[in-house]
Formats: sequence, structure tokens, C-alpha cells
Amino acid sequence: MTPEAFSRTLAVTEVSTACEALAGLTGLPKARVKDCMAKGGVWWRRPGRKASRLRRATAEVKPGDSLEMNYDPALLALVPAGPELVFNGRRWSVWNKPAGVLSQGTRFADHCALPRLAQAALGARNELHPVHRLDREARGLILLAHDAAAAAKLGELFRQGGVHKEYMAIVRGVPDWTEVTVGEPMDGRESRSAFTVLRRDQDAGNALLTARIDTGRKHQIRRHLAGLGHPVMGDPRYGRDNACPQGLQLLAVSMSLTCPFTHTHHTWTLPPLPFPLRG
Repeated sequence: MTPEAFSRTLAVTEVSTACEALAGLTGLPKARVKDCMAKGGVWWRRPGRKASRLRRATAEVKPGDSLEMNYDPALLALVPAGPELVFNGRRWSVWNKPAGVLSQGTRFADHCALPRLAQAALGARNELHPVHRLDREARGLILLAHDAAAAAKLGELFRQGGVHKEYMAIVRGVPDWTEVTVGEPMDGRESRSAFTVLRRDQDAGNALLTARIDTGRKHQIRRHLAGLGHPVMGDPRYGRDNACPQGLQLLAVSMSLTCPFTHTHHTWTLPPLPFPLRG
């Protein structure tokens, strides 16, 4: 968070609009409060109900309600790249997520998150549900459900191994192996990744490889490759001497599944990462 950021909770004591209550709590102009609300930084809890995002500035709040405002001006000023719709299956869709776009929103905002961006692109009334995740710095194919029932069906499909994904990465160094499987646990949980080298660039000291994972631990591919001594180029978190002006060289390049509603099989593939890596 930036120094100007804050998170504050207000116990509502009198009837008013949410915008007026938050402006009084924070001292912020109403225009900034409205912007924070529209971008997903305000949460509303009513007696007996779960907290949910509140976007409507004119919503009436009453004694017993509570409002939580999470405000980060630097985050709210971000303008995300637009995702590309790859396939619309009516109750779910596949998107090409750009680098820098989150797979899901945070407590502070969701305007830079794929579900919110996709909802706006589709003109959908209801919020979309991420079925799986892709690192913020990575790009590529990701699946969104359009309703809670579809999210449950697709989530079960993932758990049963019915969704097949392949990733591409450009790594620092030239591996002396062609194929390797890593089964090192992560955070005390089972994890497994399989890597295959496709091309080598001895002059630049890079290699292009594919990755398949049987589990979905946080940063799994990046952590396993760094553990092998070949961190992903452009990875800001893992590895050393792997800076890359083009950003993180990790792409969710292909996905296939059989739709649980129509029983139709689908496969999608994106263009591969440019290699050799130059710049």
C-alpha cells in the first residue's frame, strides 16, 4: 500500500447514504468516495448478512450496519489492460488475461481484476466467478464462470482433472536435461510439475520450455523452476539475474475441457512466446 492508503470501518449510527457516511468518516471529497465505491473498495455488512461490496453511492445505510472503506489512491488510479474474449460458453467463458491483471479482486479494489473487466466487456449484470487463478504478472488462458452453479460444476471438473492446461516459459540458463518432473511439496502440501525443454539459446543463455502441473499451488511453476536453478525470465520474486524488459515470460498457452453442460469438447491455444528472447 502507498502511504496515503488506509482501511477504516464505520459503525452506522444514523440513516444516511453510504457516500455521505463515508465522506464524514474519512474527510474525503464525495467524488473520491464514489470512485472508491465504484472500483470495489467499500464493503457493507448488515445484521445477519455476510459482507459484500457496495458500489451504489446512494444506498441507504441504517443503524446496525457497518461500512468498511479500503482506500489506496495509487491503486484506484491504475488503468488495466483489457482482456480478450476467446470463447463464450453462455454460462462460462475463456479469456486471454493480460499481464498485470489480477485473477480476482482484493479487499481494496476489483477494477483491475479479470472478473470485473470481463463482466463489463460482456455487459453482464451478475459478477463473474474465477474458477482458477493465474499469477498477476503472467498472461494467458483463464476460465470464468457466469453464475455460482456453473462455478461449482467447473470447480469439480478441475478437481477431477478434467481441465488440461499447458504453460510456456522462458528461463534463465540452459538446462542440461530435456524433461524433468519436480515433486517437491509446497507449503506442506503436495505439488507436482513436469517440464520439457523445447529450444535452447546458448548465446543468450536462455531456454524455452513447456510446463504441466498436477496441482495448483501459489507460484508453483515459478518456484519449482527457481528451485531447479532456472528461474523464469522477468520474474520479480524468484531467482537472480533474470530481469527482462518484456516482463514475466510465463504464458498459459493452451487449455482443453469437455463442457459439463453441453458435453462438447473444446481446445484453445494461444501463439507461443517469442523465442529467442531479445531486447
